[in-house]
Amino acid sequence: MKKVRKLVSKKLKRGIPLEMRAGHTVRLGITKEPMTVHTGLSVFYAMAEAFGIPQILNESIQVKQRESGYPESEHILALAANAFCGGDYLEDLEALREDGALKAVIGRAEIPDPTTAADFCRRFYAGQLLQFDRAIGAIFRQVYSRRKEVTAWTIDVDAKVHEVFGEKKQGAAYSYNGIYSLQPFYAFVHQTDELLHAQLRSGNTHPGGKAVPFLRRMKRKIPPQVKTIYLRSDSALYNRAVICFCEEEGWDFTITADQTAPLRAAINHLPEEAWRRDPKRPSIEYAELSYQPARWKKGYRYLVRREIKEEKGGQEAFFERFAYYVIVTNRVGEAQTLMQEHDARGTSERRIGQFTREFLSHLPMGNFMANWVYLLCAQLGYNLSLWMRDFALPPSYRRAYMKKLRRRIGFIAAKVLSGGRQIRLMISAAHLWYQDFVRAWEAVPTLRSG
Repeated sequence: MKKVRKLVSKKLKRGIPLEMRAGHTVRLGITKEPMTVHTGLSVFYAMAEAFGIPQILNESIQVKQRESGYPESEHILALAANAFCGGDYLEDLEALREDGALKAVIGRAEIPDPTTAADFCRRFYAGQLLQFDRAIGAIFRQVYSRRKEVTAWTIDVDAKVHEVFGEKKQGAAYSYNGIYSLQPFYAFVHQTDELLHAQLRSGNTHPGGKAVPFLRRMKRKIPPQVKTIYLRSDSALYNRAVICFCEEEGWDFTITADQTAPLRAAINHLPEEAWRRDPKRPSIEYAELSYQPARWKKGYRYLVRREIKEEKGGQEAFFERFAYYVIVTNRVGEAQTLMQEHDARGTSERRIGQFTREFLSHLPMGNFMANWVYLLCAQLGYNLSLWMRDFALPPSYRRAYMKKLRRRIGFIAAKVLSGGRQIRLMISAAHLWYQDFVRAWEAVPTLRSG
């Protein structure tokens, strides 16, 4: 390991005093011992190697025209690691690149600098993006060869208006709610929190635009171990093509329905005895009907929830008495139970919020395709964090937020010592969660294939 060769002032060698509060002064000194605060990336990179991710990326994606320089996997893993550490911008890669102790631990002579990483992202075209998608599918198959207990998925599909700034950012436009944005489209697995599929779209895209091609590409990533699919979505996916696709694939679905005038008329014609009151909330009632929208080939099961509106100044007689919520489904079961299960898709908004805040707070490049690549790298970083949580850490982390994982495991200060052809990573026994880190360290080798 290279020793630090920097001039240190005499003042700093003596220690620069700083009074924290009355009677409590601390002296700032300096050490040339190699140290890192990115200790969690040692497990992050080891997890990637255990699942064979570098090999999958290099075999699947051909972007570089020359053999020299970093392979594709190094660019992608560096951007994923930057997202894991909470890096909001490409420039944040410099913190990893300048961490010599970290590079010694993860076995990298260098980490791509921000300019090189940005240039790598800008080299992608539609074909290479499909290669990246196929690589993510292959990674899921590797992971699920070790996660055989999960055989059924509930997939929540939703779009996100992602505000951006700068008139020259390709694809940016004013969305349906007036925000200047790009619009990622996401598919999350409810049981595991994994981000299965992500696609970047222009800001003025209809939330449900090109939904079937999105679902078709998403389907290719589903591992063979997952036998049952239940798709949930808001009204963005309420259209005949999506319903037909789900039926062709044998998927269950619940999708929020647009309350068109003919559908509302059919609901209003339901007799009072068709409604079943919620025993815990008397103001809510449930019913169902068979309804065939115009130009649809057949009728479907529609579930309806109505709730008595609160009185407002005695004027309720002038307005409709009930508020309605309607979904279309091919599932079997009681209306109330199915609608409550559909309501659980609200957790997808929490997942999107967490992914956006912690891994993709910024789409940093002007080129549309480059931002899409950046999104996929963040997706890989997010999923690797989840797999670290689920495969390597104690069960108490299973539902933990990423911020907790990053704080407890990602940022542990450590010394890095080398000698006798060995590298030692020395963490403090005073760290409250050091045993969790040790458990992850010991768990990673058990995940390696072959």
